Amino acid sequence: MVTPEIITPAQEDAWFALLFTHATVTARIDAVLMERHRISFSAFEILCRLKEREPQPVRALAGQLVSVSPTRASRLIQDLVDEGYLRRGADQGDGRVSLVSFTPEGRRYAVEVARTFEEQVQKYFVDPLDDEDIAAITRVWEKLRAAGA
Repeated sequence: MVTPEIITPAQEDAWFALLFTHATVTARIDAVLMERHRISFSAFEILCRLKEREPQPVRALAGQLVSVSPTRASRLIQDLVDEGYLRRGADQGDGRVSLVSFTPEGRRYAVEVARTFEEQVQKYFVDPLDDEDIAAITRVWEKLRAAGA
């Protein structure tokens, strides 16, 4: 079988290394969040995005997420509502728009989960790397973001 040679073997290795790193670090953090707080990494991402601005329209919030599709995000948001961490309300300007915000319990829960999340990011991402590595990853992200703009 002939393999296309559009990218070099080293470039292919780098691509798979990126995917492997994302998958393994995310899985490790997800496992700890589930064990300690019964929340998935994806549901936690919703809490993080909501913390930045609330209330938010459900569709806008779902569209910001990187870990899941908007359809899956809507289900996760509903799960967080059902668990009492978030509440839905209608937009006063447009009653067809559903807004979501924290309940008081949800705000406390988000702070608790965020602490665990940061500890795990420290353990599985920051600690194994040095400042030079972090700077290199940041440069790579900026280049890829600019290339996609």
